[in-house]
Amino acid sequence: MTRAAQNLLLITIGAAVLWITLAGGEYLNYVKPGFGYLLVPAGAALIVLGAAGLRRDWRDEEAADPSGHDHDHGHDHGRGPGTAWLLCLPVLAIFLIAPPALGSFTAARDAGRAAPPPAPPGHGFRPLPRTGGPVAMTMGEFIGRSYLAQTGDASTLAGVPVRLTGFVTPRARGGWEITRLKMACCAGDAIPFPVIVRGLPSPPADAWVQVVGTWRPPASGRPATGVHELQGVSVQRIGKPRTPYE
Repeated sequence: MTRAAQNLLLITIGAAVLWITLAGGEYLNYVKPGFGYLLVPAGAALIVLGAAGLRRDWRDEEAADPSGHDHDHGHDHGRGPGTAWLLCLPVLAIFLIAPPALGSFTAARDAGRAAPPPAPPGHGFRPLPRTGGPVAMTMGEFIGRSYLAQTGDASTLAGVPVRLTGFVTPRARGGWEITRLKMACCAGDAIPFPVIVRGLPSPPADAWVQVVGTWRPPASGRPATGVHELQGVSVQRIGKPRTPYE
């Protein structure tokens, strides 16, 4: 790879980073929203470095010996390793494939490492209204309340209509789950927040839906588990949220 190609590649990578961050917002498929404030200056820096390198090469050519004498003594200092071309692959993936956010394939295969129940707020969960329609809540909050309800305080959730938003994950033994992935940093560390939906037909896998229903307690005598269920009342297809992760 020539030095000019290296600089052009820097500019292309920087432009790709800025594109997915500022123009399309696809970066939210891979990292948390707060990383946008780091990606913008990083992409701009790559473009500046590449442009500065091209300008330097142009000035070096202008100042080169008109006789064309090679002062490098047989060494080619203008080339980098050929493996550097592999850096083109993520750029091509961004512009040609645009990998989507993780979905049911990941959730189904990570079922063994589902997220533990989130810790309740320091002051405890707020009381839920029992009038005025279903209460919209995150998957994490529902699972946290479900775990508390399973361990003894069912009054915080029992009988309260709730609305959950997530994507459809078919279950291996039949039925389906509404799932949302939780990530701490990037898609590589995402873990699923699944809730089994009872009483409603399954939409297509990976479809984004809003499900209205009520918490379904475990069978009498069963101890608290990592399984959380919703007795569904209605399900509605929606578009993918701009921020697909919790």
